[in-house]
Amino acid sequence: MTSPVPVNHADPQICRQCRGLCCQGHPGVWTEPQRFLRIFELPKPASPQALGRTLPGELALREIDGVAIPAPQKRPSGCTFLGVDGCRLPEDQRPEQCLALVPALDTLLDGEIRCQLLPEGSTLTALQNWQSFWAHS
Repeated sequence: MTSPVPVNHADPQICRQCRGLCCQGHPGVWTEPQRFLRIFELPKPASPQALGRTLPGELALREIDGVAIPAPQKRPSGCTFLGVDGCRLPEDQRPEQCLALVPALDTLLDGEIRCQLLPEGSTLTALQNWQSFWAHS
């Protein structure tokens, strides 16, 4: 069973004006293991190390509370997929954490990230999903 593409909550106008402040901070993670594997046409790995060996070059495994979770590489400027015109990844391939981020106008007003992260993109959701995935690999 395939899960639907999550809803993208980005507001292109706000994101363009703030120049991807969230994306400059750090890349979001994929919270749904099966969707991640499908996007990058990867076989189900036996371990985090096996997945790490098959990841495309612009991706990395991020250790969060001892759980390996795939994410875009982090560069000094932030997410490796952040370009001058925004995210270079097609919307249907973006991490759920990125898609679940709801921009806030206050971010433009005070320069602080005031965006809201919906539960489906939360770090807790990612931790639970990937922890379960690795336990059943």
